[in-house]
Amino acid sequence: MKSTTRPVKKKKKTGLSAISPTYWLIGIVAVMVALALIVLVGLPAAATNTAKATGNSLGDATAPVTLEVYADFQCPICGQFDRGTLKQIEDKYVKTGKVRIVFNHFAFIGADTNGDKSESIRAAEASECANAQGKFWEYADTLFNNQSGENQGAFSDANLEKFAQQVGLDMTQYKTCMDQDTYLGRVHSSTQNGTQRGVDSTPTVFVNGQMVRGAISLASFESIAGTLLRQ
Repeated sequence: MKSTTRPVKKKKKTGLSAISPTYWLIGIVAVMVALALIVLVGLPAAATNTAKATGNSLGDATAPVTLEVYADFQCPICGQFDRGTLKQIEDKYVKTGKVRIVFNHFAFIGADTNGDKSESIRAAEASECANAQGKFWEYADTLFNNQSGENQGAFSDANLEKFAQQVGLDMTQYKTCMDQDTYLGRVHSSTQNGTQRGVDSTPTVFVNGQMVRGAISLASFESIAGTLLRQ
């Protein structure tokens, strides 16, 4: 006897259930690729937020404002300025391409009695030896962060060597640089240049050539630089 039961037709899948696992996999891969492209495209923009260091200058060479600093590594006010206002300017304006900072030596503390062996001059020389290895700013910050009185041994040759190790310098190259006074002439030239420009104390800064004595505040700097910071 033939069955009177009618065969049941299978319903076609619709909506999400109709999508095969292969298409799901393709979709997931596409999303991952898109996210990766977004990250990669964003990398150049992120990189511009890091200040560019070239020797003793920090920031874009085409920045509308140039801030020149004359400082002595033993000068306590210079240390405060480096840790305070200068870092604020770096974060707010150097990293955004508005300001370029240039450091100049004015190594005078103790030089009248200790000559070229004064801690100020030796520290300046050491920073230039670090500069030769692309680490000027790291070494300069280390000096300012380790001030301990003037001509009290904080920047003895032994300590300067220890700081060089801390910032990762090639010590053979560094020791040769210091032993041969490789950059002593540069330190003297910078100090003499400052004197010729009217510098007689530290810190002294020049904002696009305009001299300002003392550790200026961020607000004072912004007032002097004016509309150039908003270009």
